Amino acid sequence: MSDMRSLEKQLISEVGSLLRHHGFSLKTGSQSFRLAKPFGWSSIHLTFVKHPPTDFDVIVNASIRINAVQDAIQDRDNLITEKERKNSATVGSELGNLKGTGQQRWAISSEEDVGPAARAIVAECEATLLPFIAKYSNLGMLLDALATDGTTARLLSPFEEKRRKTVIALSNLTRS
Repeated sequence: MSDMRSLEKQLISEVGSLLRHHGFSLKTGSQSFRLAKPFGWSSIHLTFVKHPPTDFDVIVNASIRINAVQDAIQDRDNLITEKERKNSATVGSELGNLKGTGQQRWAISSEEDVGPAARAIVAECEATLLPFIAKYSNLGMLLDALATDGTTARLLSPFEEKRRKTVIALSNLTRS
C-alpha cells in the first residue's frame, strides 16, 4: 500500500489535470489550484484530514481574492507575513456548506480510491464551486451578497469585522 503522502500527491495531480480544462493551475508547493482573474484570483483548495497511519479524508473549498479589497482591509501592522498577506482570500466557503449539506468528505485509503475521488471532486467543483466563483467574481453581486448581512454573507465571510471592512472596500471599488 502507498503511504499517505504519495496518495495525496496522486490526488493533487489527478484533480489538477481535470481542473486544467477550466483554466486552473496548481499553485506550486500547495494543494491549491488557482485561476487568474483581472482583479486577483480564484482558488479551489484541497484539505487533507489525516487518520494515520492508513488513510485520509479530503475536503474541498473555493475562495476568491480581490487584490484592491485585500490591500484596503489588511492591517500592515499586524503579525501576518507578506506571503500570508498575498495568499489571503476575500471570500470563500467549503463545498458542502455551499450546497447546504454540511461538510463533504472523500475517503482515500488506497491508490484505487484516487481516480474515483478525483473525478467526483471535480464533478462537484463543476456543479457547485465553479458557479460560485463565476457568480461572486462579479463584484457588484459580491457586494450585494455581503451587504445583506444574512446567511449568504456569513457563509462567504464569517467574521463580521472583516465582512464590514470588505463591504466598505468593495463599495469604494465599484463606485470608481
